[in-house]
Amino acid sequence: MNLEVRWQESTWTSCLHAAQILSEQRPPGVPDVVVETMQPVVDQLINVLKTAGVPLKPFWRHALPLSAQLTGKHELAGVILRKTRGLEYESGGTAEHLTAIFTDLSHAYHTAMPKAEEELPLRRRPLREAWEARGPGLLYFLQRVLPEAFLPESADVILILPFSGGRGTAHLDYNSVRVEAVLYDPYPQLPEVARLGWLFSQLNLDLPKYSENIARDRLPMVARLATLPGILYAAEEVELVRPGTVSLAEALKLWQVTREGHEALAEVVQQWWQVQETRQAAWPVALTALDRMLGERNSG
Repeated sequence: MNLEVRWQESTWTSCLHAAQILSEQRPPGVPDVVVETMQPVVDQLINVLKTAGVPLKPFWRHALPLSAQLTGKHELAGVILRKTRGLEYESGGTAEHLTAIFTDLSHAYHTAMPKAEEELPLRRRPLREAWEARGPGLLYFLQRVLPEAFLPESADVILILPFSGGRGTAHLDYNSVRVEAVLYDPYPQLPEVARLGWLFSQLNLDLPKYSENIARDRLPMVARLATLPGILYAAEEVELVRPGTVSLAEALKLWQVTREGHEALAEVVQQWWQVQETRQAAWPVALTALDRMLGERNSG
C-alpha cells in the first residue's frame, strides 16, 4: 500500500502537548524549571475551561491537532469553543480569556525551552528516514490482518518536542498523528516505527461503517486497542520486534495507552483478538464487541 505521509513540525503543538501532560501529571525527567514556569499557566488554563464549561477531553482532542493548522491564538480559541460549546461561544469574553492564556502559555513554554524553535526541525530526519525504510513493509503485513481499505490513503504527522520520553496520539477527527520526535528509540524492543504504524492504523476507525455503534468518547480507546495486536504481528514479520519478546501488556505500558491495569486490559484484548481470528466477524461487529467487553470490564 502507498500511504502518503505529510510531515510537519510545530512548536505551538509541542507547547500544548506539554500543557496537556502537566494538566494530568508530571512525567519523570522534566526539569523543575520547566514545571515551575509552565504549571501556573496550565492551572489558569484549566480554570478558564472549567468556568466556561468546556470539558477537558474534548478540548484537548481539538486543540492539539488544530494547533498545527491554526497558528493564530485567537482563531484557535474561537474554533475550539465553537466545536466544544457552540457558535455562541466563538466570540466574546471566554474566547478573549482563552486567547490570553494561549499567549501566556506560549511565552512560558519558550522561556522554559528557549531552543525549541531551532531544535525541532533537526528531529524530523531520523524518524522520517526510519519510516521510509521500514514503514511500507510494516503496513504490507498489517493489511493481512485488517479489512481491505482499513488504512488511510494519506495522513499528517505532527512532530513535537519530546516531553515524556516518547509518546504519540492518533487524531481520528483530523486524519493526523502527533508524535514526540525522539532521536533514538526509547524502547529498543519496540521501535518508534512500529508506534507510527500503530497510530496510522487507527485513523480510519472513525468512518461510520466501523464506528456508528460506538460512542464518540469511547472510540479513541477502542481504536488504540483494536489495532495493537495487528501492529505487533506486523512488527515481528518485518523484524522490527523479535518474536515473542513484546507482550500486549508491555506494549500498553510502553506506549502509555493506560496508566495502570496493563495485564488485565491485555487479557481482554487478547481474548477479543483470538475470537476475531477464529470467527472472522465483520469488523464493525468485532469493534462493537470489543467496545462492549471494555465496558463490562470497567463496570466490573
